[in-house]
Amino acid sequence: MERWCRRWFHTAMATDWTPDRCARVMAGVEEQDELTHVDLPAAMSGLRRRLGSGTDMTVEALALAREAAVRASLGPVRPAHLTAAAVLCDGCVADVKDAAGRSMAAALAACVYAVRHSDVHVVTGLQPADRDFERFTPMYDRLGLRAALLADRSTPEERKEAYGADVLYSPAYELCYDYVRDHLAWQVDEYVQRGRQVAILDGIDDILIQHGRSPAVVSRTESRPDQYRDSREHVPYLRPGEHFHVSGRQARLTPRGLDHLGLDHGVHPLTLIRRRRVEEALVAAHCYHVNRDYTVRKGAVVGDVPAGIRHALEAKEGLEITDETQTLGETLPWDYYRTYDTLVGLSPTAGPHASMLDALAGATVVMITHDDDVLPAPDGPTARSARQWIADLLEFTEVRRMQRDTIYARRRAALHGEDGDWVPGTLDSVVDRYVAMFHPDAHGLHRHLHDLYPTRLTEDDLTGEREQVIERVRTDAQAALRRRRHDLGEDLAAEVARRVWISVTDRAWREHLIALEYLSVGFVPEPSQDPRAHYKDLAARLFYDTVERIREDSMGFLFNLDVT
Repeated sequence: MERWCRRWFHTAMATDWTPDRCARVMAGVEEQDELTHVDLPAAMSGLRRRLGSGTDMTVEALALAREAAVRASLGPVRPAHLTAAAVLCDGCVADVKDAAGRSMAAALAACVYAVRHSDVHVVTGLQPADRDFERFTPMYDRLGLRAALLADRSTPEERKEAYGADVLYSPAYELCYDYVRDHLAWQVDEYVQRGRQVAILDGIDDILIQHGRSPAVVSRTESRPDQYRDSREHVPYLRPGEHFHVSGRQARLTPRGLDHLGLDHGVHPLTLIRRRRVEEALVAAHCYHVNRDYTVRKGAVVGDVPAGIRHALEAKEGLEITDETQTLGETLPWDYYRTYDTLVGLSPTAGPHASMLDALAGATVVMITHDDDVLPAPDGPTARSARQWIADLLEFTEVRRMQRDTIYARRRAALHGEDGDWVPGTLDSVVDRYVAMFHPDAHGLHRHLHDLYPTRLTEDDLTGEREQVIERVRTDAQAALRRRRHDLGEDLAAEVARRVWISVTDRAWREHLIALEYLSVGFVPEPSQDPRAHYKDLAARLFYDTVERIREDSMGFLFNLDVT
């Protein structure tokens, strides 16, 4: 045993997994080999009752899991399996070359984690989840643990039940999709996920690195023919070099082009969406030629063209414009899995990706192998380059993640009724912004306030010092809010406010995602500008505008929505 541990340690990286520690874990498991007649479910329950004792129960739980595997006739549980499982239970990533060994180690670790945690998710990226679920369910059964499988065809009811299991097996993307769908739910009882305590990723580098930037997208199809036809109508009046520039198969409107279209130069979602549509129409007109780049057959555009350009080509050819795919919500796997309290994993190639896995998962890689594969030194040039590469990527995606988390958290709080009475404060914020935008233009301010709520102020009331005007508008708006709530009744008013806010947020977020996508390709920084800082600045301005629109539109709907 000690010889095996020392042989293993020669290929292990710098962690506190010393040869002596490895030997102690293995010896501890071996000491508990007299488990043939033990009531395993009762033994697992006993471990759970001792949770508050402060004792490390990893060795005992591993021994019970090994016995359950033997009773389930899963084949021999080798020292490498136990060591890899112990490494996972210590919060590390295990480099294990053998696929069957990885599955066994993940199952053993899941049993240990299930002693302390109610949500243990075994996630597969390199093999079908149903295969491992079917293989290891007899082992979990013998421990009194319930295992479940999350499949792509599972109904919401089946998903909710699956998340209640002690150990859940799932393909990598299914969990991401459920996370997004939960954040689009209209009722709390529509949630399927319960918690995110422990994730064991089999194929962790495949999930977090190879596919980490490929989002899980929840979408629907929508018909928007007028947008593409309206954009097409502007093409004949826009002159190259003056109103737009073409480079490759991209078109960019110039400042004069924006002025010609009546578009402001700011970073606002609706402005960017319209700008994108016009530029797609310009690309369709100047960069794609019928019978060369595409053909028209049976009333449809045929050819390998991007979706937005396809719709623009349909408008160009006077065809029926097909429905487009509208993103409702999305998340990146590396963003989703980092929401777990504990994130560990296994992979046959974790070693070469150690620096990136440390950046993404905050976990050290431990090599469980007799191969010659080694990781670069922690401060060697290859590791530094890898860390910088992932840092650059994360800096771009972190902007999107922080904005998404802010919107999702606020939406979830509204759905749960945990946001208190947010309406009066939001109303003050909106009218303050109106005064800041239009004062001392009393006529313009009065017109916008009248569109927002039934104001009783006159234009004369909106003249004078700004602070005085703000005080008058706030008092008038809050009085109008009290009248609206009285007319609706407190309960209905609260329900209308909740539904209005969620509906407005969902619509604004969909438009924000379109604009944010355009932002990453539609704005080229000056040569002296840092592209990361440039993007972060534009994205922050875009998000500020989106949040203000949510507040303003929510107040407008709250006052003007007919709920009879």
